[in-house]
Amino acid sequence: MAKAVTITVIRSEYYQDLADRYAVPDLGPCPFHQVLRSEGAERPEGMCRVAWQVVGPMVRQLSEGELVQPSGTWLRDDTVSVTACPDGIRPVIFLLEAEK
Repeated sequence: MAKAVTITVIRSEYYQDLADRYAVPDLGPCPFHQVLRSEGAERPEGMCRVAWQVVGPMVRQLSEGELVQPSGTWLRDDTVSVTACPDGIRPVIFLLEAEK
């Protein structure tokens, strides 16, 4: 049975110099600042689709009880993952935690 996974924004960055050079006018920081819950490997309502492309496979792994990284090689707790969306102008860092 798949476990639920909590997706928490732990940091949100915004690089004005990159926005000035590459982004549409008045882009601003990412508006995604929520705590969401994924039931199994389903994208939660309100989750950015671009971020989900990166986060989704890791959520699926955690929900199935798998490790995201080899045990003891990256994070102290193998039941979590720290990952980022691919937006280079306004990246958001997520903490993924599977239910125990």
